[in-house]
Amino acid sequence: MMSRLVLVFLFVVQTNSLSVLTDDKSRATKTDGETVLVRQLLNQETLIRMALDRKVNDLVKGMADLKKNMETSNQQLQDAKREIETNKQQLQDAKRKIETNNQQLQDAKREIETNKQQLQDAKREIETNNQQLQDAKTEIAALKNENSALKAKWQVLSNLTTLLSDNLTTTINTVKESQHSQRELSSDVSSLQAFQKNMSVGAVKDTPVAFTAGITSSSSSWDGDILVFPHVITNKGQGYSSSSGKFTAPRDGTYVFTVTVVSYSTNHLRLDIVHDGVRKVRTYSHSSTHYQTGTNLVVLELDRGDAVWVKRYVGRGYYTYSVPLTTFSGFIL
Repeated sequence: MMSRLVLVFLFVVQTNSLSVLTDDKSRATKTDGETVLVRQLLNQETLIRMALDRKVNDLVKGMADLKKNMETSNQQLQDAKREIETNKQQLQDAKRKIETNNQQLQDAKREIETNKQQLQDAKREIETNNQQLQDAKTEIAALKNENSALKAKWQVLSNLTTLLSDNLTTTINTVKESQHSQRELSSDVSSLQAFQKNMSVGAVKDTPVAFTAGITSSSSSWDGDILVFPHVITNKGQGYSSSSGKFTAPRDGTYVFTVTVVSYSTNHLRLDIVHDGVRKVRTYSHSSTHYQTGTNLVVLELDRGDAVWVKRYVGRGYYTYSVPLTTFSGFIL
């Protein structure tokens, strides 16, 4: 619009300049020759004005076309801006969708990790159950062995009872034949037994019996049968043997025995206190954590010569210090 105004202003200025020139000429010349010259100048001025009019019209038309082109360009620019805005919106939507997908991916990863952890926990539980099953099978096998041993002992006792019954019948028959002699012999034997008993009780009644033994060196791989406690702390009555690991009762009586064992690291270990081959009580050190302590105590009625020791049931290894952690003790009441 400003360019159009400038062109119109230039046209008016040029036209006024020519008009002033021709007007000055017509006042200055009064002769015929001058009149002809003035007409020629007027004709030239007219031609110039017509040429200028055409140029102005062309300029106006060019300005109109330029305006139309500018409006078209503006419209295209607006369309381009709207398209850019649309593309920006689509880009933002795409970014949000990517972020949503990333979040879903993170959630899926966390869920996978959770599932993995649950699977690991299930595997550990299955392993624990398998271990308990194996322990149960081992214990059942041991019980079966003990049952077989008891059956064998019962059979021996049954045979012995039969033999004793036969001997008793023979003896009764013999006694019936010589009752008088038997009564006298029985009286003498009773007197002798009472005398021997009084002498024996008097000799050993006040003799103390007590022991404590321990282990001062750890082992991660021990899986033997009898656990020997070589470090003797107390051994009144000399009933405990540090070489065999067994205690032999020096006299009849009621005894108390206790055992304490610390498992090596995460090893599983069970030990039994055994009386003449029969398992009485058991310690339990599980592998769920490090260095588990298993302990137990038993009160036993022992005859002179009965043996008591500590026997491995299942597992391996034990832990201790130079001052023993793993110990075996006993005493008479």
